[in-house]
Amino acid sequence: MSRYFFTLSTLGVLLLVACQPKNDLVNQRALHQDWEFRSADEEVWTPASVPGVVHTDLLEAGIIDDPFYRSNEDSVQWISTKDWIYRTTFTVSEEEMANHNIQLVFEGLDTHATVKLNNVEVLKANNMFRTWTIDAREHLTAGLNTMEIYFLSPETYNKAQAAKLPYVLPEDERVHSRKAPYQFGWDWGPRLITSGVWRPVYLKFWNTANIQDVFLYAQNISENQADYRAQIEILADQEEEADIRVSSPDGQFKTQTTKIHLKKGINPVDLDFTIDDPQLWWPNGMGEAHLYKVDVTLETAQGIVTRSQRIGVRTIELVQEPDAHGSSFEFHVNGQAFFAKGANYIPLESFLPRLTASDYEKAIEDAVKANYNMLRVWGGGIYEDKLFYDLCDEKGILVWQDFMFACAMYPGDEPFLENVRQEAIDNVRRIRNHTSIALWCGNNEIQNGWFDWGWQRSLGYSTADSLEVWGHYQKVFHDIIPEVLAAEDPTRPYWPSSPSYGWGHQEATVMGDNHYWGVWWGKEPFEMYRQKVSRFMSEFGFQSFPDWSTVESFTLPEDRDLWSPVMRTHQKHPIGNETIDEYMKRWYPAPKDFESYVYVSQILQSEGMMMGIAAHRQAMPFSMGTLYWQFNDCWPVASWSSRDYYGNWKAMHYTVRKAYENLFLSPMQEDGIFSLFLVSDLQETSQAEVVLTLLDFEGKQLSQDKHAVEIKPNSQVVVQAPVNKLLKGHAANNSVLKMELWQNGRLLADNLHYFDLPKNLSLKAVDIHAEVQPSEKGYEVSLSADYLAKHVYLKMDGVKGWWSNNYFDLLPGEPVTVTFETSAAVDDFEARLKITSLADAF
Repeated sequence: MSRYFFTLSTLGVLLLVACQPKNDLVNQRALHQDWEFRSADEEVWTPASVPGVVHTDLLEAGIIDDPFYRSNEDSVQWISTKDWIYRTTFTVSEEEMANHNIQLVFEGLDTHATVKLNNVEVLKANNMFRTWTIDAREHLTAGLNTMEIYFLSPETYNKAQAAKLPYVLPEDERVHSRKAPYQFGWDWGPRLITSGVWRPVYLKFWNTANIQDVFLYAQNISENQADYRAQIEILADQEEEADIRVSSPDGQFKTQTTKIHLKKGINPVDLDFTIDDPQLWWPNGMGEAHLYKVDVTLETAQGIVTRSQRIGVRTIELVQEPDAHGSSFEFHVNGQAFFAKGANYIPLESFLPRLTASDYEKAIEDAVKANYNMLRVWGGGIYEDKLFYDLCDEKGILVWQDFMFACAMYPGDEPFLENVRQEAIDNVRRIRNHTSIALWCGNNEIQNGWFDWGWQRSLGYSTADSLEVWGHYQKVFHDIIPEVLAAEDPTRPYWPSSPSYGWGHQEATVMGDNHYWGVWWGKEPFEMYRQKVSRFMSEFGFQSFPDWSTVESFTLPEDRDLWSPVMRTHQKHPIGNETIDEYMKRWYPAPKDFESYVYVSQILQSEGMMMGIAAHRQAMPFSMGTLYWQFNDCWPVASWSSRDYYGNWKAMHYTVRKAYENLFLSPMQEDGIFSLFLVSDLQETSQAEVVLTLLDFEGKQLSQDKHAVEIKPNSQVVVQAPVNKLLKGHAANNSVLKMELWQNGRLLADNLHYFDLPKNLSLKAVDIHAEVQPSEKGYEVSLSADYLAKHVYLKMDGVKGWWSNNYFDLLPGEPVTVTFETSAAVDDFEARLKITSLADAF
């Protein structure tokens, strides 16, 4: 009896021990509290935020006014000429000090920073884009510790470096610092050169072993299985036995485990695993962006650590094959060619630490709502936050990822080149597991600039100067970055420079990617978009002003004039307002006031850009991508964006949503001939019917024609006729053609076509009737009119929300219901609702 009791007791103890969770091998603690800062030439310390930057700390302290308001940008330029010091105190417990290893990790220091722990210099950082990790244990004590960071002025640093060269580099002010280029000012962005701890800082505590890095990549993907490899890097500070395993936390594939003997130092381990009957990951509009959770776990006698990742099973290729025109440039996902639809993405904010998860979520959701499947992270900004890539993974948004080099030539000394190499390694490793990454691109417009922008002539280069500077370019973009990618991510294509040829070259339209700026920079008419179609348009655009509420946010009433100093401050293109005005006069009468001008500028942008996007989509499969400039803004400004700084959709974003639908009816009128293109991103073929209805502006049906069509991949002309035949004697300036695609009683796509320029149409002020009803998402507004109302614009004064449709044409006798999505309860909705149409602007 006693022996039996003893056995049960022993078994119970053994079970209890076995069920105890193992200690975490790795722990970390953020150091974001109790910071203060001062200028290096002053003595007064002021509370600071980390992560943060000096501008926002000065703003919070009331030392400067909002740099975004009026022309305050000009009044804060002194900030970047000064050195700044940040400091904090923090405690480390006896228990924490007992760890074998304590690392101080900075995910982002901006930029030239000297770090001291307890008055001992432990780091000199010189790259905003790198993660800096310091073995800190020997510099820390149990109890109170101090940390001080001295930030050298980036302007001081850049001037000193520039003075060492026998020639002047293009954009010399910014190229010597590995720092976000856009902070030095762009033709859409302010000059706000920041310093500070801009990403998280923390202490990492670990014993004996730690997973340093994990790379998950497919070795083979078939219909029945996907074979993956986990390439794992383990850092150990002693020899010991360990288990390493790859598992699925939700049971989507079988766990794979292997025993390893860890040696002191870096231990590379490869572990293969298989996903049976895999669900493929597809871009937005092509299928589900399915993701698998993958846990990589290291277990030793001392404890356990797990690195969690997500992967999408998919292949990605950039296909460039010679053809009768030149060479293709198209992406294939899972072996299927697709038309890339999207825009260029710049940082969402000038002061990056102000960004929230909600900011990123709303931005990516707006891309999804507009039927994007790709964003290009432009090379003048930053390597984005992890959340950005997470959201792109989840939503099926592929990412064309530039390295952070743009519109300039760079130094080529060995310390600079090694800094670039480490930057590339850091960031490739940081984001390579994201399924959304489709392409690595070396830089933005540098090759184009070198050969076409006259730098060598304007800066007085000798032959030797040119050879040296160009040699440095080749070292970075044809040696260092390809070498890093070959070692760290050979799974994706690399493109050295975007574009491959400048838009003035004939090659730009028949091979590679193109940035076409004949419209806007060249002031060519919008119709030139039809003649300058290229294989892949990775930049083109036209400006407009932001939402009127955004204009109000940075102006006083007396500032609200096209030519006012404040509006000039918020227009960074040297002749931006003049260019908008010139194009507007081609298409529209003069708006009656500035608010109307802002509204019409958005209509102008949307109409012109629709012509460009339509030309690219009509040319499928010759043309297989359009990424317009630009998706967003980093501050309130007149720019090429379709979504302003506060997330308001401009008219263009609604227009893009239609142009990027999988089925798009796209009209073209040229030389007296009307052509209707049916553009399809669908892979299957089916039968349908196109119905063309000619109406006058009072809604009277003048004629109707029906055409049996076959929906098939890419683009085809399904109707073509002389314009006079379509009009049948009716006035071009008082007629609209309604185009509809029907299949089995279901409307698949529609569009409208006008036969004359807007300034020639017989428009008039229209009484638009609105009925409002509460709905699940906010409010439904039903609109109707007795006469054509073009570009109906709905605005809610003082209430934040999103219109499901806006800037649309309201045909007489055809009511339209839209939803205003908002979480606010609005008692006086009808009183706050403002309705405008194009005729009201003149």
